[in-house]
Amino acid sequence: MKRLTIIIPILGLLLLAGCMDNFLDHKPPVQRTQDNFFLTKSDADQALYSVYEVLTFHHGRPNSGFHPFDLISNVLSDDAYAGGSGPGDQPSIVELNDHNISVTNDKALGLWSDRFTGIYRANLLLENIDGVMFENEQDRTIIAAEARFLRVLYYFELVKFFGNVPLFERPLVAEDIRMPQTDPGEVYEFLVTELLDIIPDLRDVIPPAQAGRASSWAAKSMLGRIYLYHRDYAQPVLGAGPLPVSESDVLGHLEDVINNSPHRLLDDFSALWGRAANNNAEAIFSVQHGAAALSSFGDWGFLNGSFGNWATTMSGLRGVGFHPQYIAGWSFQPVIPDLVEAFDQDTDSRYFLSILDPVEENVRHNADEMYQWQGYAFKKFQPRRPDLPSVNDPFNWPYNRPVVRFADVLLMAAELGSTNAQDYFDQVRMRAYGDDFVQITATRENIMEERRLEFAGEGHRYWDLLRMGLDTAAQKINAQAIQDIPINFRTERLGLLPIPQSEISLSDNTLVQNPGY
Repeated sequence: MKRLTIIIPILGLLLLAGCMDNFLDHKPPVQRTQDNFFLTKSDADQALYSVYEVLTFHHGRPNSGFHPFDLISNVLSDDAYAGGSGPGDQPSIVELNDHNISVTNDKALGLWSDRFTGIYRANLLLENIDGVMFENEQDRTIIAAEARFLRVLYYFELVKFFGNVPLFERPLVAEDIRMPQTDPGEVYEFLVTELLDIIPDLRDVIPPAQAGRASSWAAKSMLGRIYLYHRDYAQPVLGAGPLPVSESDVLGHLEDVINNSPHRLLDDFSALWGRAANNNAEAIFSVQHGAAALSSFGDWGFLNGSFGNWATTMSGLRGVGFHPQYIAGWSFQPVIPDLVEAFDQDTDSRYFLSILDPVEENVRHNADEMYQWQGYAFKKFQPRRPDLPSVNDPFNWPYNRPVVRFADVLLMAAELGSTNAQDYFDQVRMRAYGDDFVQITATRENIMEERRLEFAGEGHRYWDLLRMGLDTAAQKINAQAIQDIPINFRTERLGLLPIPQSEISLSDNTLVQNPGY
């Protein structure tokens, strides 16, 4: 009998070994097994939802928790320090901020294991979808395409964080324990080939009841994201080969999003943030976070039962008393003053919507309890009293995380040299500056600086720094080292996290550690 996705710790297997014969004599404790699960559209829908569910994971395996993608990316960059209540509060986040990362860093393990969980679930669905009975064949096509889109997203995040990862398109079994890493160039080629193949199968319009599902516009946008990262980082740094798509074709897909999609740049930057802003017209693909947990789960007893945005509680100020707007949190990822100074606070409307200055806003807080506090926090996902979830507050904040939004597409198209580059660049800046808008040339340097301001706190900055070159990344990140924060980005590590040592050991040392570790 084939098994459902059940992970049993090795210790548990050893304990069961003595009574395995009796165990095999009994019927399975559940009625659904892999043999009788992938039968109906409802089964396929449930399997697809399980692939999407991994987007909300922040906890991974035991002791590898608290690693939201955006928060970890911010801490690695020159925009945020580690924070928390002290050096002993999530010390692995402090390691990431210092770029003194151990091969046993639990956040690196969480990032690795969560994404491979999503890939496994996608592969399991794709392996079995041909046996599912559909009344409408288009449903089969759409579900398969969305599973492949999510697999691309998980692999893209893996190859960005770790560089050298194994690539597989089927569910792994025990015999695959010694699967070696795949050349990064092959992984990027796979990502682009997959996106080009599924774009015609994904829907152009997602019904409101299915908000958060991947559309053709999301795939076109991700194609641009992957192409630029491959061009600027994977090729020069990892030696990845050319992609099976031209720059003009990628630009064509981005301009299709700009000209023909239902997405647009919202008039007011403030309309992008808060619970009411979820799935707004600018959101091309977002991780869906909600206050609803799995029954009574989603608390300290079962952290991955939550659907909320953990970066919210993790980023909130400590010691906040009653305030009509804000609620207390754990004070991770305090903003580095260099980012604050990059804003024109007098004219850029994004500043007061991206950066929280508790003194300016008269928010009582306990700075003495906030480690590495420099006076500022990220504001876009701050815990707000009007949006207080009704259950298990710390882990169920209902703020979607934008993976790609329309402003990003405009700036990517400008960066790729569209004939409308100046117009696209101006659109983003005119919204920010309003009547104070002054045109500057859409050079790559100016576009990169604009990205830092537009997406402050959204987890893009570290990857943009790597696209600007390892020496530039080192200069900008290491410039943020101050007393008691000994940041040391080392170019020989190529901006990569270490392959988790536990995974190397499980592979019988088949996996090879990244350089510099």
